[in-house]
Formats: sequence, C-alpha cells, structure tokens
Amino acid sequence: MKRPPPPVHIEVDHDRCVGNGMCLTFAPGVFAHNARRQSEVVDPEGDALEDILVAAENCPTAAISVIDAATGESYEV
Repeated sequence: MKRPPPPVHIEVDHDRCVGNGMCLTFAPGVFAHNARRQSEVVDPEGDALEDILVAAENCPTAAISVIDAATGESYEV
C-alpha cells in the first residue's frame, strides 16, 4: 500500500519555470502543466516524498521548492 508523503508545501516559481516537464516525469501525481505550459502542483500528496524531491532536483531552472509543512524548513534539493 502506498504511503502518503509527510505534509509538505510545494511551490513552483512561475518566473523561473520554463515548462520543461521533468517534474511531470518524476512525480506525475503531483505536477501538471497549466494553460501556459508551466508546471503547477495539482496534488501535493500524489507521489512519495522521494519522488517529489527527485522532481525538484531535476528541475533545470530550480523552480520547485519543497517545504516541510510542520517545521517550515526547506528540503535541500
């Protein structure tokens, strides 16, 4: 059974996002393209935390931030 990730807040900086889609490759349950073909969060619990962090790490413009909802601290990616 798939366990949901710990509560996280995920942000996509649309000033940096170029719509490359790498995040959709690694965490398709979390990210989708919007009408401007930029990534946005559709379900922050849609994939495992490890997959979300890999998606953020592979963003070519570092547009994705993952923040622990309980502590407010950013995950290092």
